[in-house]
Amino acid sequence: MLAVIGTLRPWAEPETISIHRLAMHAPLLVDPQYHQSLDGSWAFSLFQHPDDVPPSAVTGPTPPRPTPPGPTPGATQAGSQPVPGNWTIPHNGAASIVEDLPHYTNVQMPFPGPPPALPQRNPTGVYRRTFTVADEWLDRQTVLHIGGAESVHAAWVNDVFVGYGTDSRLPSEYDISAALRPGANDLAIVVIRYSAGSYVEDQDQWWMAGLHRGVFLESRPAVDIADVRAVADLRVNDGVGVLTLTTTVGFSSAPEKGWTVTTRLATMDGIAVGEDQSASVPHRFAQPYVFSGHQAVTTCEVTDVEPWSAEAPTRYRATISLIDLSGHETQTTEVLVGFRHVEVRDRQLLVNGQPIWVFGVNRHDHNPDRGKAVTADDIRADLIQMRRHNISAVRTSHYPNDTVFYDLCDELGMYVIDEANIESHAYNTSLCNDSRYAAAWLARGSRMVQRDSNHPSVLIWSLGNESGYGDNHDALAAWIRRNDPHRPLHYEGAPFHTNWVDGGMLASDLVCPMYPSIASIETYGADGAGTRPLIMCEYSHAMGNSNGSLADYWDVITRTPGLQGGFLWEWKDHGIRQYLGDGTVRLAYGGQFGEQPHDGNFVADGLTSADLEPHPAMAEVAWVYRPVTATLAANAGALVISNRQSFLDLGWMRAEWQLLVDGNVAESGELILPDIAPHSAVEVPLPCVIPSRGEVFLTIRFHQRRASWCAPAGHLVAWDQVALSVAEANDALPAAGTHDFGDAPCAIDSLLIAPVELELWRAPTDNDGFKLLADLSERLGIGGRGMVAWKRAGLADHPAEDLVEHRSTRTVDSDGNAEYHHTVTLPDEFPQPARVGVTFSLPPRFTRLRWYGRGPTENYPDRNSGSMVGVWESEPDAMPYLVPQEFGLRTDCRWFECIDPISGDRVRIVPTGPTTMHCSARHHTAADLFAAATATDLIARDELIVNIDAGHRGLGTGSCGPDVLPQYELAEKQYEFSYRLVVLGSQRYGAGDG
Repeated sequence: MLAVIGTLRPWAEPETISIHRLAMHAPLLVDPQYHQSLDGSWAFSLFQHPDDVPPSAVTGPTPPRPTPPGPTPGATQAGSQPVPGNWTIPHNGAASIVEDLPHYTNVQMPFPGPPPALPQRNPTGVYRRTFTVADEWLDRQTVLHIGGAESVHAAWVNDVFVGYGTDSRLPSEYDISAALRPGANDLAIVVIRYSAGSYVEDQDQWWMAGLHRGVFLESRPAVDIADVRAVADLRVNDGVGVLTLTTTVGFSSAPEKGWTVTTRLATMDGIAVGEDQSASVPHRFAQPYVFSGHQAVTTCEVTDVEPWSAEAPTRYRATISLIDLSGHETQTTEVLVGFRHVEVRDRQLLVNGQPIWVFGVNRHDHNPDRGKAVTADDIRADLIQMRRHNISAVRTSHYPNDTVFYDLCDELGMYVIDEANIESHAYNTSLCNDSRYAAAWLARGSRMVQRDSNHPSVLIWSLGNESGYGDNHDALAAWIRRNDPHRPLHYEGAPFHTNWVDGGMLASDLVCPMYPSIASIETYGADGAGTRPLIMCEYSHAMGNSNGSLADYWDVITRTPGLQGGFLWEWKDHGIRQYLGDGTVRLAYGGQFGEQPHDGNFVADGLTSADLEPHPAMAEVAWVYRPVTATLAANAGALVISNRQSFLDLGWMRAEWQLLVDGNVAESGELILPDIAPHSAVEVPLPCVIPSRGEVFLTIRFHQRRASWCAPAGHLVAWDQVALSVAEANDALPAAGTHDFGDAPCAIDSLLIAPVELELWRAPTDNDGFKLLADLSERLGIGGRGMVAWKRAGLADHPAEDLVEHRSTRTVDSDGNAEYHHTVTLPDEFPQPARVGVTFSLPPRFTRLRWYGRGPTENYPDRNSGSMVGVWESEPDAMPYLVPQEFGLRTDCRWFECIDPISGDRVRIVPTGPTTMHCSARHHTAADLFAAATATDLIARDELIVNIDAGHRGLGTGSCGPDVLPQYELAEKQYEFSYRLVVLGSQRYGAGDG
């Protein structure tokens, strides 16, 4: 049993938040000689339960850090573990040394309740190491900082218990001065995987365990700067910055009169701003109604201040010095501040008096090899990839991040909703009114505010996620409002469990729904009944091939008052790199570590892979989030260029235009942009004459003029395309002859490996249904309904020909081109299909694709607004999703070619009725994709599988949110379509025929 606290069992008590933990404070700059990192390899032992940990495991001599692992008596496993790290996953590409694995659940807890009951097996890790400190430290206060431990932790120094803390996503600090000794010191940190606090950490993510953020020591003087609260406000009416610095001074003995604090403000280049300020430190604490703390407050006003925003993240450096009784400077620290003002007014979220578009995404901490132990480089890489795709706002779902995240957002320019580590999803509407958890609610939210309030990037405080709405929320909201009246509050559950118009206003200044329908947000905006802006905290669930109707959302958002955007769910797949016994390496999802219960691949719902490779939908995200748009003016003789930014003009971008005639670039040039103020639009003349013949498009592309922190010079920021003349018929390949040879053989017959067959089925996307979670889809009816309906109709295991009425004819012209005509009639009871089209196979030598349609990347009928019409070329797509499913479509194709680049042979598909179709060419059949549970199960075929679709169902976001909108469904019962299959030889390839 754990020494000192084992009999108390605080981890099982929701009321016990901490023992001996120091007050939270903002991160402060520390002289390097007084900072010592303890990150690295620690000796480690794992026990099955905290009661199994003998006192000797934490109070005996620190064991060495063996490599390879060696046994420790009484431990399940022993060896070494990295700090930061998670013992639940492999590290350094090797098998885990412990028998405790990641566990993924979404709503359900990984063990049965009710709260605060804990499982019989509760893995407990003991981290050990030694450290030494300079002799000078022994006469000062030494603090142990534990950056993050899942779930709870306790610490011992030289056999002395120094503290216990909860909240796995915020740091805990302990005064270890009394336990220190000269020379080597022993440190033990015990981390218990599950606790009473786990019930309010029930987020949609992997359950991990370990010291996942940094551990360090800090030496502080007897009288020290304990905290600095910086409020850098902007007076919007006159542009004056007002900086108020509240410096808390800590006294380790009786406070003395005469201590003062001086503050200085400068630009980041060191140029002084204003005059130095000075304030005395109150020392008379026994003064009722007068004493409010050992806090020195200075205030200065700055004229001509450069405000902070995500578009122009200007910061200033505030230097705070502590002056002793003799007038000597004993300590100095720094805080970086940004002047800005945030408010909710007139149904708008305003920054510096201006409404902003919330081009947002939700982000979890995740690295495929280190789990929750993300580095500064990981965070920066996430932010770079976000901004390259025009994402400028982040919700820290669903907990505070490491402080380096906020430092980077301040520096680089990102708007942040900072969210408290509170989610009781499995007990959604009960714990929020449970007084046993009231202290946890208040501590988790208030400590977040105390730590992060100096960051200009933090615009909004969030009270947590999916925890009902109750007394505990209102209590926390009241504390935050009193402590920080300069920021609005966010909590989705407050209006959700009441109403959008005036419900839950104590706890949320925003209407911030999850996955609302487009119609519902449009109604809220148009009604004008509510006083709060609507900003979706989660929308468009990016699970697999998803994010349909993003453009439809933003069409409504940008034209409806009261709507300002939202946060996509979510940034990154949470795949964990897993090394199997047969040498296979894969990115694993829920259940692939053998855990029960689990929620399968619901953890793979990111806009990028776990390795940060953008999924195809990211192109559509970048387009709907673009900072500038180009549309055709009402008179069709000009372009309307709209600046969607709130603070910058368009001088940092250059614009280029291309005139496309029948897909080919006929003219191009630079588009000269006039001065366009933020939130304004200007008409500019068309840069060219519209040709009298052919299908004509004008494409405008906006590029960065200079390199920035997120992209090189020339990076494509935004693009738009306007149709100037649309062809009425597909004349991409005129018929060479009129003689009809009926069903005579033609050139295409020698190439087809598999004949042309009717296809109504696609390998279901995650939005169509959860093929790996059949109980959710088939019994409980959760998620999209397409897959269940298609399977019941027999499409998964029967030829489409056997299920519907299909009439087809083929005619051959005098050049040997084959034209196919199909009529498909669906029975009345037949469900809406995924597609209506045909499929066939070509030999492996056809390795290139070329098409005149939307591209260049994969696109679908409800996710193609950012895909421009043109002539594109690529190899067949590789399957981009963690769980195999439908992929690789190109919509609105005027023609589509499969090319043998060696011989020059081309098979061209030319739709003749309708004049455009949707095409794809891959090395997998729909059956292959449906049968594979994970990407490593999928084996590419040699042949090329081609699909031609007269109709293809949209994607929607039905895995968590609205299904496909009616205009993107296939609701008709009869379909007719025609196309030609033409074999073209090498003499024509690349000859400029379109």
